[in-house]
Amino acid sequence: MLEAQSGDSKAFSELCQHFYPSAISFSIKLCGDIHLAEDAVQSALLKLSKTISKLRDPAAINAWVFKLVRWQVLDMLKQQNRYRSMEGTEPLYSEDQLEQYDLAKAIAALPDIEGQVICLFYLAQLDLNEVAAVLEIPTGTVKSRLFRARERLKQALQT
Repeated sequence: MLEAQSGDSKAFSELCQHFYPSAISFSIKLCGDIHLAEDAVQSALLKLSKTISKLRDPAAINAWVFKLVRWQVLDMLKQQNRYRSMEGTEPLYSEDQLEQYDLAKAIAALPDIEGQVICLFYLAQLDLNEVAAVLEIPTGTVKSRLFRARERLKQALQT
């Protein structure tokens, strides 16, 4: 992170490669469109490249990246004047991830905000405060939505 802030392009490239998979997953959950998600993540990483030197606390990079992704997705959705929920759509998976299919399908079926909380907390491995910062909601709200999402996942996986 510090090397990327000092202008090291290789370090910045490694930083982008680190965040790209989880940022794409989060972006897809937000918009439900793989192409828009890819565009949004690329735009967010481009904005990160221009503003990374302004980040005062390197430990806040996780929340900052996902917040940039979220803002970019929302901006692109507004520009295109369209929104499509992930409810009822099939998640993307590869052949070697078939055992995770049921969980991925259950996550995709969650209401949008609960799915976002699950993606950020478990898949992107952000802490509660970082999730709250990304979604711009209080930490207590993150806790309650995380609890509700886990209960819904438990019910979905038991059936």
